[in-house]
Amino acid sequence: MTHDFNKSDFNNPDYLRNDQYANSANLGARIRLHQLYSTSPVDLHRWLFDHMLADFGNHARILKLGSGRGDIWAKNVDRIPPGWDVTLSDFSPGMLDDARAHIGPAVDRLHFEHINADAIPHEADTFDAVIANYMLYHVPDERRTIAEIRRVLRDDGCLHAATNGNRHMGELDDAIAAVLPPHMVTAWRGMSTHTERFRLETGADLLRTAFADVQRIDFDDALNVTKVQPVVDYVLSMRGVSTAISPELVAAFRRHIAARIEADGVFHITKSTGLFVARGYAGVAR
Repeated sequence: MTHDFNKSDFNNPDYLRNDQYANSANLGARIRLHQLYSTSPVDLHRWLFDHMLADFGNHARILKLGSGRGDIWAKNVDRIPPGWDVTLSDFSPGMLDDARAHIGPAVDRLHFEHINADAIPHEADTFDAVIANYMLYHVPDERRTIAEIRRVLRDDGCLHAATNGNRHMGELDDAIAAVLPPHMVTAWRGMSTHTERFRLETGADLLRTAFADVQRIDFDDALNVTKVQPVVDYVLSMRGVSTAISPELVAAFRRHIAARIEADGVFHITKSTGLFVARGYAGVAR
C-alpha cells in the first residue's frame, strides 16, 4: 500500500476543480458532522450572516467567492432584502450546479458566475462586500487574490473571510494518526496542516497587505460526537484518505472512535474558527 497524502493538492486548481470540489459531496460530508454535533446554540451560517451582512440595509452589491453549497443563503433566505444584488461564484461548475440545487427558495434572487478568485472579471469599485469563506487557503497566491478582492471593492466596501485556527479539529487529526503505521504519520500530519497559509493566526498579516483595518471575530463552538459513521464519512471525504488508507485501517479507525465514544460518552473535538472583516486601503488610497 502506498500513501497519497499530498499537501500541495490543496493549492492545485486542477485537483480542487476536478476532484475535491468537482461537486459538493465531499464538502457535504464535512458539513454534516458539524451540523449534527455542534455545541453552539447558534448556527454558524446564521452567525456569519449576522457579522457579515446584517447591517448592509436594503441595497448592496455582494460577491461570494467559493460558493460552496450556498448554505449561508439557504439558511438566511428570510433575511435577504429584495434590493440586494448577490453573485455566487466558484471555479468549479459542478459546485455551482449543486449550490443552485441546494439553496432552495432564495435561488431565483441570486446570480451565479464561474470565476477564478485570482482574476475576478469585474471592474474596480464594483462591490460593497466580497465574501471569501474557508477558501483563501486554497488559492495559489494569497496576496494576489487578496489584492484582486480589494480592487473590485468600493472605497467603503469590506471583505469577509472566515477560516480556521491552529487547534481546529485537533482531536480528529490525532485519532487518524493513532491508527496509521509510522511511515504514514508524518505525511498525514503534513497534509492536515494545509490551511496554515491562511489561518486565524496568519490571516490578518496577509490581509493587511491590501487592507488598512482588519478585525478578527471568533466563533465559540466544539463537537461532541455520539455516532461513529459521520466521523468516518468526514475523514473519507478528505484529500487522499480514500485512496491512501486501506479498508483495514478504516476499520481500525472506526474501532478507535467507537472506543472513545464508549469510554467518554462522546468523542469531543475542539473547533477553532472565526471571521476576518477587512476594510480600507493599505498604504496610499487609490
